[in-house]
Amino acid sequence: MYNMWSDFDFNEPYNGEINKVIYGVKLPEEYVEFMKAHNGGEGDVGESWLVLFPIEELQDVNDDFHEFLAEGNIIIGSNGGGELFGLNRDGKYFIVPEIIEEEYLEVIGESIENLPADISSFWSRKK
Repeated sequence: MYNMWSDFDFNEPYNGEINKVIYGVKLPEEYVEFMKAHNGGEGDVGESWLVLFPIEELQDVNDDFHEFLAEGNIIIGSNGGGELFGLNRDGKYFIVPEIIEEEYLEVIGESIENLPADISSFWSRKK
């Protein structure tokens, strides 16, 4: 099986305290465990670039975007070029333009492990 994260440069593991609820969105345990091991990073995920913000920066990132986000949504990363990736209160991953309006939010997946494939699939469908 192809490793979906093979072209991704991860950060060092994170051992500090983790804020597991950001603006009312509970971080899925799968995401928390993934971030403890990898703590974000960036790289090619097929049809797009993915920057996953380090877990200790999520609160600050979301403080910056909070007024633009619909309630129950947080940002966890970007493509570095105008698209943001996030989590909703149902634990689903989404993509949205940096100019955030609920009508433009598109759910793309349900698992951090599959996020590279979900992002790549999303962009493949857009071609």
